[in-house]
Amino acid sequence: MIIALLTGSMSHNVKESVIYVKETKEIWDQLKRRFSMTNGTRKYKLNKAVYDLRQKDKSVLEYYNKMKALWDEIDAMRNLPPITSMTPGVVAFVRALNLEREEERLFQFLSGLEDDYVAEKIHVLMFTPLPSVEDACARSSHEEAQRELQKEDKPTMETVAMLSRKEEWCSLCEMKGNSKEKC
Repeated sequence: MIIALLTGSMSHNVKESVIYVKETKEIWDQLKRRFSMTNGTRKYKLNKAVYDLRQKDKSVLEYYNKMKALWDEIDAMRNLPPITSMTPGVVAFVRALNLEREEERLFQFLSGLEDDYVAEKIHVLMFTPLPSVEDACARSSHEEAQRELQKEDKPTMETVAMLSRKEEWCSLCEMKGNSKEKC
């Protein structure tokens, strides 16, 4: 019964490779050896994905969420020993370590933003202390929203021409919105 559940969830190619194995544990062990990655390989792939990630056609929030998911997976793979005593030196060290990690993530986030955000990047990097990556994301997202509004509110040439005609003054009748040629 368990073998049927296992093989029922496999692709055809994988199923063919274990179809004649009679024990569930042996199937599991074969698949584990075949498909498991070492932590080093997985960490490398995750870190490479972070450094290669670019905003491209994604919104700032979509880009940030993708990057945050990668960071969270990297964090989940960290195998740090527990802290057993919280001396002032340990507290200071942990605080400095977290600040370094936060700065690294800020730089990774900024480096993947589109080139349109150069002014925003420069502005963020001028802060002392540097803002959190979440604050930088919020600023960039706000900038993105402002750009979208400007695109929507940008007057067309027709509108500009119509507005400029309304502002004309006729030198003959001195009426607003009239022109000498049409008077």
